[in-house]
Amino acid sequence: MAIPEAQLETWSKTGAGVGSKETYAAVRTVLEHKDAPFKKRSPKVFLQGSYGNDTNIWAESDVDVVIRMDSVFYYDISSLPDYEQIEFKAAHPPAEYKLEDFKGEVTDWLQDWFGNDAQPENKAVEIAANNGRRKADVLISSMHRRYYNAGLMGRQTVEGVKFLARDGTWITNYPTLHSNNLTTRHQQTNGWLKPTIRIFKSMRRRLVDNELLSRGTAPSYFIEGMLYNVPLDRFGTNYVTTVTNRINYLWAADRSQFNCTNGQHKLLGDGTATSWPAANCTAYLRAVINLWNNW
Repeated sequence: MAIPEAQLETWSKTGAGVGSKETYAAVRTVLEHKDAPFKKRSPKVFLQGSYGNDTNIWAESDVDVVIRMDSVFYYDISSLPDYEQIEFKAAHPPAEYKLEDFKGEVTDWLQDWFGNDAQPENKAVEIAANNGRRKADVLISSMHRRYYNAGLMGRQTVEGVKFLARDGTWITNYPTLHSNNLTTRHQQTNGWLKPTIRIFKSMRRRLVDNELLSRGTAPSYFIEGMLYNVPLDRFGTNYVTTVTNRINYLWAADRSQFNCTNGQHKLLGDGTATSWPAANCTAYLRAVINLWNNW
């Protein structure tokens, strides 16, 4: 039988916001401090992730913070003609101050303020929960610009972030595009999308807690991207209908054609940090269907 409407209604609710709001304010105050050694690098601080996108659930309340250096930018000009690439590189010589320098200064600054609570992990500096503060992850990045030609519209630019993982992997992503596109689609669905995302995240949590799905198989970022690709007409007048329509569509669809919410990366792909391994997506959907059918 299907999961009851009352349970879906509970899962659709936004997670804790007060502690998250105050955690973000505390971290942002430190990053924007007037005495920060990287202040002259024109850093911009903003939210990403579930709390930033209003898709957080009660069981998961981490705060994901981005600090982006805007005084130096990285770029992708591979879509431009060769002569334009030559001109671009001549006009934009490499900067002496690099992301590695910025990352070092920000990491040291966070550890000066938060002590042993601030520890570098693979992609971000993790600030442990302490004294009412929720756990926060600070992604240290630089501005990234992808240039391409759009016919009569001329050269266009897509702005994102570039960061360096501890394992040496350079990663480019587009958190602002993700957030803006998700909000636009949410509005197009008359407010159904984000509550439905919370339901699918809550189902993942139930599956992981019951050892029916391995932790890490279905990151929130990719669940949001998967549901973003479902057509607008798959929403019903209640959550049972909406979730049923979405499950049926997702299982039957050619998911290899899905894009991430930012529109810049393919949703499914192996061997890249910005795409979801197809086998993991299938495993998650299969587990969701089993949960739904055997409630």
